[in-house]
Amino acid sequence: MSLSDPTATLMFAEAAEAAEVVARQFARNHAVMETLAASLRAAPPPFVVTCARGSSDHAATYGKYLLETQLGLVVASARHRWARSTPHRCSCAVRCSLSSRSPARA
Repeated sequence: MSLSDPTATLMFAEAAEAAEVVARQFARNHAVMETLAASLRAAPPPFVVTCARGSSDHAATYGKYLLETQLGLVVASARHRWARSTPHRCSCAVRCSLSSRSPARA
């Protein structure tokens, strides 16, 4: 299969606007993320549990890297069913979904 104009694809259009979308997300969420980071630094949980599946797990893995390297938190990954049914009172749970569906509903 050959495309006559690869730049006319939806994938190309989405990739081309990615930098602008990320910049908007950073601007829109900056204050919230600063507050969250300050809160985690002031009262760090003993560990963080991420909950994701599929491609969302890649985003959760990146978040794990950031939390471990930037905040010094211990981060584990859990299967989405476990995290939904077994909340742990002294942990911080982070659920990731790159679609419009929550991992808890999957």
